[in-house]
Amino acid sequence: MKVMKKKDISFFPNEEELEKACKELSDPNYPRSNIVLPQDANPLERSKHSLCKRVLLHKQKNNLPVEKLAQQINLTIPEVEDILFARINRFTLDRLVSYVTNLLPIFELQITEKRREISL
Repeated sequence: MKVMKKKDISFFPNEEELEKACKELSDPNYPRSNIVLPQDANPLERSKHSLCKRVLLHKQKNNLPVEKLAQQINLTIPEVEDILFARINRFTLDRLVSYVTNLLPIFELQITEKRREISL
């Protein structure tokens, strides 16, 4: 019967380092993190978030570096990163629509009515 040795996990951070990393990554001002849309987001926030996702999808589908995407929509790299990380509070809806329109000429913004289910 073989005796199993414990794996060396000394590379794993200690509790203090983990806590510090979690705190840093949870900071809303952390530069490289996606902003999660709250469940109670209003239609404007949802629309802006959706447009940011469209820009990200375009970048991923076309394997574009951020620099090339910035050139395509005539923005700085930090501004493009704000879009890619869905920092919707930094953009108006019309600005985001114009950027997506520049990237996707066949683009249409639709408005739909949200229907509520009624339970009896």
